[in-house]
Amino acid sequence: MSDWIGKTLGKVRIELLLARGGMAEVYLGTHTTLQRSVAVKLLRNQYQDDPELLERFQREARVVANLRHPNIVQVFDFDSIQGQPYLVMEYVSGLALSAYLRSLHENSLRLEYPVVARLLTSLAEALQYAHESGVIHRDVKPGNILLSSRSAPVEKGKPLPPDVQPVLTDFGLVRYLNSATQTATGQIAGTPAYMSPEQARGERTDARTDIYSLGIVLYEILAGRVPFEADSTMGVLLKHISEPPEPIPGLAPALQAVIDRALAKKPEDRFQTPLELARAFEVALLERADAPTLMPSIFHAAPKAEGSARKPKPWIWIGAAGLAVAALAGFLFLKPTPAPASVPTATAALDHGLQPPAATPHSMTEPAVGPAQAVADVGLMRFQDVASHVDGVLVSANGMPAAPEGQQYEVWLVGTGGETRRSLGILNLDASGDGSLQFVDEQSRNLLARYDRMEITLEPNPDPSPNPSNEVAFSSGVPSDSLMHVRHLLVSMPDTPNQIGLMHGLWTDATLVDQAANAMLVSYEAGDEAAARKNAEAVVNLIVGKQSAQYGDLDQDGEVTDPGDGYGLLLNGESPGYTGGVYSHTTYAMTTGDAPASVLLHGGHVEACITNVEGWSVQLRDLALNILASPFDGNMRGIIVQAVGLADQIVNGVDLNGDEQIDPIPGEGGVKTAYQHAYYMADILILSGQGQIMPPGPTPQVVPPTPENYDGG
Repeated sequence: MSDWIGKTLGKVRIELLLARGGMAEVYLGTHTTLQRSVAVKLLRNQYQDDPELLERFQREARVVANLRHPNIVQVFDFDSIQGQPYLVMEYVSGLALSAYLRSLHENSLRLEYPVVARLLTSLAEALQYAHESGVIHRDVKPGNILLSSRSAPVEKGKPLPPDVQPVLTDFGLVRYLNSATQTATGQIAGTPAYMSPEQARGERTDARTDIYSLGIVLYEILAGRVPFEADSTMGVLLKHISEPPEPIPGLAPALQAVIDRALAKKPEDRFQTPLELARAFEVALLERADAPTLMPSIFHAAPKAEGSARKPKPWIWIGAAGLAVAALAGFLFLKPTPAPASVPTATAALDHGLQPPAATPHSMTEPAVGPAQAVADVGLMRFQDVASHVDGVLVSANGMPAAPEGQQYEVWLVGTGGETRRSLGILNLDASGDGSLQFVDEQSRNLLARYDRMEITLEPNPDPSPNPSNEVAFSSGVPSDSLMHVRHLLVSMPDTPNQIGLMHGLWTDATLVDQAANAMLVSYEAGDEAAARKNAEAVVNLIVGKQSAQYGDLDQDGEVTDPGDGYGLLLNGESPGYTGGVYSHTTYAMTTGDAPASVLLHGGHVEACITNVEGWSVQLRDLALNILASPFDGNMRGIIVQAVGLADQIVNGVDLNGDEQIDPIPGEGGVKTAYQHAYYMADILILSGQGQIMPPGPTPQVVPPTPENYDGG
């Protein structure tokens, strides 16, 4: 464990080591006054004896901190401690592009060209903005690009969410690191596989070095490998300087020409701006002979070597366990038959604050409608957390008929009885009838509390009126009886403290349990017995709740430690606890008689996860009570480590069957997975016509919960 964990740098408390490299370590921290998660990059202390270099670092950091772009990690602060410089940056929850590409390429998969074009354009816009601000990156590579999404976690080997954004990290840092390394060793620092020829020769570089590196990234995305490989660093550098890149097998000539120009040896022969590269790629896509294959599917099979037959991979549908749910064309995630090559274990985004996970877009999950319904939907509306609980929606259209000439589609949220109505904006479609629209309430209000249906109307194009027309082309909603209990999960529950939604209360208290367990280990490592026991008390009180006989001043320090709201995770007195409350109202939503297939499917997933969480909570409670009763000696550490592992399982779940993902099944899914599937229960399939409501699914065989299910053991 690093010596920095548990310490405070300025206003940031260091909590967790995220990554360690040759030049720096990256930690997750909490800004103590803003109470927000931040990333802290601590540079190696070989710079502490070089005041000139530290001054250089501060100059560089000031320039980078002035960058404000959605695709560039924001630098909040910089300083040095004991001669060791550090940066305080925006914490971006996501997955490195390098890890994501590796998981695809090991299974002979590639991103579809439209997705590549969108990622490339976002990266080009970020670089162009930085260049116009006088900042050159000098180390553009997949490892310095984070894939982030507000709607869903980005996971290895799985389709990217529709709102995924690439975020560039380490802006401007490489020039400082180059100076440090050259001073110390006389060598060039950087990443050889992505270095421009002028970098490889140690010459002065300008913005066009970033264009070359971006071209290498593009090559790797399309080919599944970098263009220049060798047995030594010098061998790679010499290839950058003197060898042309090998053409990518099966790539259209127009696209290959874009790659070749981006990787020109002389800077003057390349594209001169990043956006010029991105636009040339988009134009080349339109010139491809197989343009009809351009579809919003996220994956395509890797191109075969020239001259070989292109044999399509077999495909399978993802099934819905227990409900025999069939697929709706266009909204299923297709995946290839597993290849022999192993895929590295998926890296879950770290959530050590109180920010809940975002729900995965519908196309990335099980189908939400059963075959008995024969519902022809043309899309989906999904509620999301953006700045607050359920304050955003994502509308995704799939194969929607084009609006008549001179008209356009406008999406509306509609309140009970149609008395309240909110425009989400215009839904633009591509040639295939696909499109998406994201909306966030400007006051961060819970949209599911205010609206229960959606409509898509036909409006004039252009439309001078802010009011809706009477032409409703599509509409839908979750049936009212089932929706009432979904709202108890995601909007408000009268019996909870502050009437918070049950799922949100569960997420908050489970996260607090995880934080207290980790703080207990930090305190033990520091030899602070009082703090360790106080955190053990917090774990117990959070789990058992105020009305439990086990609740109270368990470490006998004269005060009760409970950072939660007292509702508890387990049954206590008249309180069902958050696990009991979530389980009960999930079951009620499924057994109303009007529950659509999406509620039945995802409700079953929530029940499975909550059963796991309840069992793990009982085990963790008993471990924490054991810690409180044990002497503060070397034997205690093993118990605390077990407690930390259980707390992590409660929040994040565990990959029990080794399939590289955490599923909503017995023994695997935790609160995070339950949270996601609770949001899926509120999904609204978009149906043709006015006044539509999602029809009920097959009647589930559900055993209603009883207090015995949640008696804590």
